Amino acid sequence: MDMFEGYVGIRLWDGQLVDDVVFALVVSLLVAFAFIFRANFQHFVKMLKDVVYLKERQNLFDDTAGKNGVFFRNFMLFQALFLCSIALFAIARTNGAISHLGENAALFSIAFIFLILFLFFQFKQLCYYLLGFVFAAPEKYKFWKKNYNAIMGVWGILLYIPVVWLMFVGNITLAPVIMFCIFYFLCRFVIIYKTIRIFHKNNVGLLYISLYLCTQEILPLIFLYEGMIFLYNFIETSTLWH
Repeated sequence: MDMFEGYVGIRLWDGQLVDDVVFALVVSLLVAFAFIFRANFQHFVKMLKDVVYLKERQNLFDDTAGKNGVFFRNFMLFQALFLCSIALFAIARTNGAISHLGENAALFSIAFIFLILFLFFQFKQLCYYLLGFVFAAPEKYKFWKKNYNAIMGVWGILLYIPVVWLMFVGNITLAPVIMFCIFYFLCRFVIIYKTIRIFHKNNVGLLYISLYLCTQEILPLIFLYEGMIFLYNFIETSTLWH
């Protein structure tokens, strides 16, 4: 009597393995956000108020907000950069810019994109600090920075929508890509609007606004574009070697 030996396993398509890795990353981040949201609900509400209102007041993003406030702020900034990295990776992958990657190469690519975005973000923070130190009163710059951090945090939450969409729509990426771009430009618009509202009252403020628009909204995008071109060429070269 022959014993049934079961079915022969079929290896998953490499693209499916990459999808599973990306899905696991997003779900892990979402679970972490859920726990942090539950433990810091008041900070979350204050963050939303910072986006909507222009009234100077003590809030989450003050240095006196305590360790919980600092941790919440840093997590929200990390979440925004991480989801942006996954969105850019998914857009590039579904459009054929980077293809035939294994799960390890996909993790490396996402980490590399995140590193570029993080360095880009830190470069902008340095520019913000130098401009604020030279041209703005300390209290004005501090108030503006609170609003900026709050806007970035809310932008990071909105990024869950196009990122999850990109994970499930396959090659049909036009709608989530448009949504991703809308959220990005909306984020920049709100930051520019608040910058003008906060610093427009005097000549020094107008000079600050002019320098801000040149150094923070135009020049960094050139650096980011060049960085993405370098990333694309680097990943394609690595893929060819493998």
